[in-house]
Amino acid sequence: MIISKFLKVNEPNVVHETIDGEAILLDLNTGNYFSLDGAGAAIWDYIAAKGDWSKAIELMTGENPGQKETIAATVEKFIKELIEEKLLVPVNDGALFSSEKNENPEAELKNAAVNFKAPVVNKYSDMQDLLLLDPIHDVDEKGWPEAQDIPPKEPEQ
Repeated sequence: MIISKFLKVNEPNVVHETIDGEAILLDLNTGNYFSLDGAGAAIWDYIAAKGDWSKAIELMTGENPGQKETIAATVEKFIKELIEEKLLVPVNDGALFSSEKNENPEAELKNAAVNFKAPVVNKYSDMQDLLLLDPIHDVDEKGWPEAQDIPPKEPEQ
């Protein structure tokens, strides 16, 4: 069971954008990036806008009562994985949320529930080195964009 009634995106450590039904998440602490599509993107958008994860499950199960137990268990497992990856964090106050970016996250949830397919957290770490690169701070005293001085090679005799 998830302890807190409300969850929020772990900002500023996590940046995210949903484009054409796919949520792309980037954890700036680890350099991992994640992809959520279908029901996963709808759940992410709802929690990012409203915070109330149990209401997300309620909306989905209400739209597809024939799969109520499957949807509830699968979505809760999915949300727990997002918490374990530190993409979502618990909060005590639901007043923090507004739905500026997505005017109707409920409709997306209901659509995802009709032909429910289990949401999956796709995790990628192949670009960690690049995403964690900090060219502004990884320099010598001269600063960026100057490269560190490398002593000239002595001529061979």
